[in-house]
Amino acid sequence: HGSVVRFVPFASTVESSFWVRYCQEKLDTIKLSEEPIPITASYTVDGSSPRLQLQESSLQNSDWNKSHNEFMKMKGSLRGFNTTEGFQKADKNQVLRDWFTPQFLAGDLSSLTSFLVLTFADLKNHKVLYWFAIPALLPGDSIRSPKEQEWISKAWSEETCDTFSSNVDAMRRANLGSYDGCPPFFVSDRDRCLPLSSESYKEVASSGKDVFFGFFDPTTSSSAAGAGDANGQPMGWPLRNLIAYLSHHLELGGQQVDIVSCRPQRLRRIYPEKEGQGVPSLKNSILITVKVPEKESYAFGVDEKQYKAVGWELNARSKPGPRWVNLRPLLDDKLLAIQAADLNLKLMKWRMIPSLDVAMLQNTRVLIVGAGTLGCSVARVLLAWGIRDMTFVDNGKVSYSNPVRQNLFTLEDCRDEEGGGGGKPKAKAAAEALHAVAADVNSKSIHLSIPMPGHAETDIEKLTGTVEQLDNLVQECDVVYLLTDTRESRWLPTVMAAVYDKPLINAALGLDGWLVMRHGGSPSVTSDHVRLGCYFCNDVVAPDNSMKNRTLDQQCTVTRPGLAPVASSMAVELMVALLHHSQKEKAPAPKPNIGTFAPTTTGEDASSCALGVIPHQIRGSLVTYTMMTPTVPAFSCCTGCSPGVVDEYKKNKVEVVHQACKSLDGSYLEGISGLTAFREAEASKLVDMEDWDDDELSM
Repeated sequence: HGSVVRFVPFASTVESSFWVRYCQEKLDTIKLSEEPIPITASYTVDGSSPRLQLQESSLQNSDWNKSHNEFMKMKGSLRGFNTTEGFQKADKNQVLRDWFTPQFLAGDLSSLTSFLVLTFADLKNHKVLYWFAIPALLPGDSIRSPKEQEWISKAWSEETCDTFSSNVDAMRRANLGSYDGCPPFFVSDRDRCLPLSSESYKEVASSGKDVFFGFFDPTTSSSAAGAGDANGQPMGWPLRNLIAYLSHHLELGGQQVDIVSCRPQRLRRIYPEKEGQGVPSLKNSILITVKVPEKESYAFGVDEKQYKAVGWELNARSKPGPRWVNLRPLLDDKLLAIQAADLNLKLMKWRMIPSLDVAMLQNTRVLIVGAGTLGCSVARVLLAWGIRDMTFVDNGKVSYSNPVRQNLFTLEDCRDEEGGGGGKPKAKAAAEALHAVAADVNSKSIHLSIPMPGHAETDIEKLTGTVEQLDNLVQECDVVYLLTDTRESRWLPTVMAAVYDKPLINAALGLDGWLVMRHGGSPSVTSDHVRLGCYFCNDVVAPDNSMKNRTLDQQCTVTRPGLAPVASSMAVELMVALLHHSQKEKAPAPKPNIGTFAPTTTGEDASSCALGVIPHQIRGSLVTYTMMTPTVPAFSCCTGCSPGVVDEYKKNKVEVVHQACKSLDGSYLEGISGLTAFREAEASKLVDMEDWDDDELSM
């Protein structure tokens, strides 16, 4: 019956960039889906062992680069499992059979050189478990050659060999623009070569001449033509499916056919614009005659016919099994840190919050006014939410009482290195500390003292520079955090945020209570909802110097240590929810829902988004361990965000700030905001009420 034909399977060669790109796609796009992903690979004939090659571009679902005509394109599929258990329990043979046989039986020629890869990506540890299969349809008996294999240089005349080489080269050139890569299989009658198909076979067979088939064989011969025996030389893996195709789709089962195993020393790239590149010799090719198995021999079973596919790759121990690739040594430490930092956020998008906009958060520019207890805690939570662009503004220096409460500082920051008394500037120390936490953070520091109402400023030039600098910072940011110690230090950033319609998150601490609120934006920007109030909208007096006649415990922020982390977390969560609302800072507050408790939200309410409701204020107490979410509308005579103050600031910002600082009793701000007139009008109403007599009250 002849000798059994031996086949050399493919081995996979995967560039590390492929796995890095796949892990990124898994995290950002694929997520929990286990649907197969189309990918591509290639192989060539270069005198080395048969290798399936994948690179980063193999994951791109784009057109094949047709200029790479020295490669044979392989269409494949990648199926990723979400757990190692799913990977291990999958019936690999059934998976391969179910994926490959329908394509092959349908006559898809690309299936003859297709491949499948199963994976599990351990994103946390930067490792990938994978297993490649290059499937081949298995016949019931071994494929045999009734004749001895021969070098074509011995089986054919030199002229015939040269003609064959020219025909193969002409076929490659004729298909440069219409074929992805080099045609892996062809049919020939010695006068011409055509890429294999049922149509091309009929065309060649109709000539009445002897027909033979050929394929580009990635297998290396153990000896050169004329230097050894061609008989017994192993054949490349693509021949298995070529023979199965001849049986199933060309009806050649049971017949003997001649097949040329094309083995040029190297398959070179053809450049259409270049002439005289020469025709590569194919004298090292082998002519093999095989008896094509009957179609029925590929079907197994008695009652229900089934097909079998083989081709699972061997592992490093030369046994069928998967392999691990560890990407950690291949990745830059900074890249590892960046990927790991946002892992939690991207996993949220997989199932729990699909609409979470991680990219938007990463591009959000935050201005943190105040780098103390609240500022440090807020910055750490912002990092966890993916915020990477932060600017700190503060005029203080780190003291020895700070590090235990302010989590960005250490004792090293308390040393008087500059000789000016005190430690390192708080803004600078906080910005530098973030670099030690997040590899890709862009944190900056501004050592600046905020002008405050009731605190007289005599240096007008210095005041002008300070106002202009802070004004520019507010304009350039996307969100302002107001986290300073005193009431009056919050005034100027509040005015600027109202002028430029910037989202502002305000947080303040008491001994055992805390406040987090969002300001309602500019009074000059219209909205469908009532504008929400700012920090000063509840006041009927202007902010003044709150540090006068204060003892040490009144000057410092004396607060229970657990308050700052809670308030900071609430402040950041409020901002993230606000940025995910379509109206941003103009988002309405939720309506009062007295007497009911709802732990979840449908997201259908105008005041909610994918992350939940967006209250105006959150007031918490550690005395009763409770929180309230009151809503306060904007006050038309507010000294911080009223139209009067905003309009005056737009006219001459430095003069407004100068007059507010110079006015020790707050009368200037009360005048331009309309608060003085408001109080006078209300006072007159009280006087009118006092003039009523008893008879009028009894009516």
